[in-house]
Formats: sequence, C-alpha cells, structure tokens
Amino acid sequence: MNLSSRLLVGMLGVLIAGVALANPHRLDDSLSHTVPPNVQMQWLPMARGQASSGDMEAWVRVNIRIDTRDWVGRSGRIYMVLPRDQASNIEAVWTTQGRLQAGRLVSGERTLVYAGTIPGATLEDQMQVRLRSNADWTSNSRRLNFHFELDVD
Repeated sequence: MNLSSRLLVGMLGVLIAGVALANPHRLDDSLSHTVPPNVQMQWLPMARGQASSGDMEAWVRVNIRIDTRDWVGRSGRIYMVLPRDQASNIEAVWTTQGRLQAGRLVSGERTLVYAGTIPGATLEDQMQVRLRSNADWTSNSRRLNFHFELDVD
C-alpha cells in the first residue's frame, strides 16, 4: 500500500470515527414557552417600486428552559434544531440574554447555541425570535417543532 493509499484509508477512518461519535441526545425543553403563545405572520411592507415583498414575518419571545440534570458537569455542545416539514421553509433569527448564543436557523438545520460544561440541572435563557417565511406560507395555523440536542464530548 503506497503512502497516498494509506493516507486516504487513514482519513476515511477518521471520518467514519467522527460520524460514529456524533450521537445527539434530545433534551427535554417541555417547560419552554412562547410569549404570546400563538403568533400571526404578517406581510412585510413593500419596497418602493416593488409589486410585492413576498415575505412574511413574526416576532415572538421564547422563555427557554432545558432540562440538563443528566448531563451536569459533562462537556458538550447544545444545538437548536428545526426539522424540515412539508410546508414552506422558515428562517429563525434570534438574540438572547447571554446564557445561550444568538444565531440563525433555517428549516432542516441545526445550529450551535451552547458549548462547554453543563453548569446545572436546567439551562435557561430568553430569546427574541424573528420568524420569516416566503409568500408560500399556506396555513393559518402551523406548529414549529424546534427542539434541542446535546452532543457530549
């Protein structure tokens, strides 16, 4: 086996090991809630000379409370996840009060909101979230199934 073949096999082994180590644990955030509990998407104002903005948005405050009691003292990364569904894509952009990281997330993705040692039985913060969708938003009522996952180091 020549050097380049050994390197390729070695890199493939590292890649497979990395995939095998990624074992996300879904965290219980059932005590999190939004204020207001329901929010209405609104059309964005049209720009001058534009027929339609084509986008809708809503603002909501989310009081985050994540149960981390099984992971206290362990090091890891917590991700916020928004699974893709059959409806239009949603973009969420948020700020926090500092315990979790501010960020951006689109349907079908997950993004890092916390990295480090889990400090206690609950991880709490408040997010100000802007939800945005294209004009293909078709429902008067839609549940967004955000959740949190932990990858332990």
